[in-house]
Amino acid sequence: MTAVLIFSLVLIGIAVYFWQKNKNNKKIDPAQDASSKELHLENVRAGGLIHLMNVGPMMEEYDVNILSRSVYRAGQNDEWYELEGETANGKVWITLEYDDGLDVTLATRKLKLRDISINRSDLDTMDEEGEGEFTFEGKTFYYEVSSEASYFRDSQVSPDNEEFFYYWEFETDEGDEFITIEEWESGRFEVTLSSPIKESQVKIYSLGQ
Repeated sequence: MTAVLIFSLVLIGIAVYFWQKNKNNKKIDPAQDASSKELHLENVRAGGLIHLMNVGPMMEEYDVNILSRSVYRAGQNDEWYELEGETANGKVWITLEYDDGLDVTLATRKLKLRDISINRSDLDTMDEEGEGEFTFEGKTFYYEVSSEASYFRDSQVSPDNEEFFYYWEFETDEGDEFITIEEWESGRFEVTLSSPIKESQVKIYSLGQ
């Protein structure tokens, strides 16, 4: 009787062992889990971590900790997103917009109106005429578009979180650099220098929230 009991306990132990082993083998490893969440740039949120490669005039490479993701809207159909990130050397801003595919631009410099040698009167004239240009650091930037727009901080799209501004966008003939001027309701101006980057220059470590 004792021998039968011992034998039964051994069989039960073996069965439990293989059941547990089979259960563990079915667990999704981190790579599979990450893949299922689609590691695409448009899915990155605050708390995410990405790596940029060969960007800027110095072809730099660095990690970016994502601090926030905000939404911009203009008119009935235009919508784009901005990732604000922190690097070892300061902040960067990455803009994502769909236009026959995903367009990605990287902004690393914040400027002043005086840096580009134009004023509010110049901007009014460009608005009226639908054209204009200026030179900055040896490059000529041409008027592309201007419009009213809305900004929703941290992607919280609601009237309570909506800020209004007017923007002007300028581009070089080669399309390798952009300057965007924003005038906010408070009267302050923000001027940003940016350049296009490819999705292949971005490696995503984590999506964040």
